[in-house]
Amino acid sequence: MKTTWNRKAIAGLVLHVLIAGIMILAGSAKLLGLFPPEMIAKLGLSVPIQVIGVGELGTAILLLTPRTSSLGVLLASSFWGGAICLHMSKAEPFVLQSALLLLTWVGAYLRVPEMFRSFSASSPAAQPSAEAEDAFAA
Repeated sequence: MKTTWNRKAIAGLVLHVLIAGIMILAGSAKLLGLFPPEMIAKLGLSVPIQVIGVGELGTAILLLTPRTSSLGVLLASSFWGGAICLHMSKAEPFVLQSALLLLTWVGAYLRVPEMFRSFSASSPAAQPSAEAEDAFAA
């Protein structure tokens, strides 16, 4: 099976490499204890920061691996969503986290556009089956 790369797929991969690079750097800093303790206290995190770092590193690896990139996108979305909520709860700016969330999904669309076919109305998954319609009508 021959894989052909087009410009969109390469652009999506570049976005995912940049996002994963950010996550690897931040996750490594958390895992190695380089994250300032005063920042941890300021954010009010009760979980050991190393746990978040391990999750961040795992998400970055899944995002970069072609077979698991869809799972990586979902986990990265969860991570960025959590970061947005944390910053919102502390009345801090969350523009950077929002931009990274947007770039994660743009990269996913460019890299693997088939991932979004389940959202369209014309996809077989979105159309109800005859059995489901009969069960609903009864």
